[in-house]
Amino acid sequence: MTLIRSMKGDILTLSLNRPEADNRLSPEMVHSLLDEYRSADPLKGGPAVIILKAEGSLFSLGRQRPAQQSADPADIVAEFSLIQSLNEAVQNCRAVTITAIHGQCEGAALSLASRADIVLIAEEAEVSFPEIPHGIPPTIVLSHYRYVLSRHILGDLIFTGRVLSGAEAVQFGLAARVVKLDELQTEVEKVAGLVAGYDRRSIALVKSFLAQTEDLPRHAAPALGISLYANEISHRQLTRP
Repeated sequence: MTLIRSMKGDILTLSLNRPEADNRLSPEMVHSLLDEYRSADPLKGGPAVIILKAEGSLFSLGRQRPAQQSADPADIVAEFSLIQSLNEAVQNCRAVTITAIHGQCEGAALSLASRADIVLIAEEAEVSFPEIPHGIPPTIVLSHYRYVLSRHILGDLIFTGRVLSGAEAVQFGLAARVVKLDELQTEVEKVAGLVAGYDRRSIALVKSFLAQTEDLPRHAAPALGISLYANEISHRQLTRP
């Protein structure tokens, strides 16, 4: 089983489980993760929180590369479009998403992990984008982080393959909290339990706002926020017992 699925109350935990292959993201794993993130709907009985973590000594060394890379551009586009679909599914998931990173986390795996709403990372973790040192142009990674990280930080990470510690990942904006390795699981469960106990409609509205403003001009965001809030409060007043 390459992906372990565990449901406890309103919290779904997904664990990457290919330690013998450094938890590299195989097409099977990507499809399974894609189904979970796309189908989650807290307002329809689905999980309120999804935790992504990994079994073994590290998180993941990225995507599982084909035994023989196709020379057909259509095949390559299909391969990376699948990975990008998963990235977008995590960002657009209706549940609150949390990632727990430990050990090494590289390339496509780091790009996936840090798309979550909340990212917790162990002090000893080592995260990097090693594509350029390996002779690979990381345009998929850049298509997201070009708009997230400053040009100087992005250049340092991409062109050198610099490895960041857990504390540095938080400093650079790739994670939210750094904790000791032996406290990571406890802290993740604590955060997940806290979020799962909050009002689902409020969280759903915030998730919707974030998704809708992804490509919205900054000046248009306040009007959308006011409209969504007004409609939600009106709904609560009209449906009050």
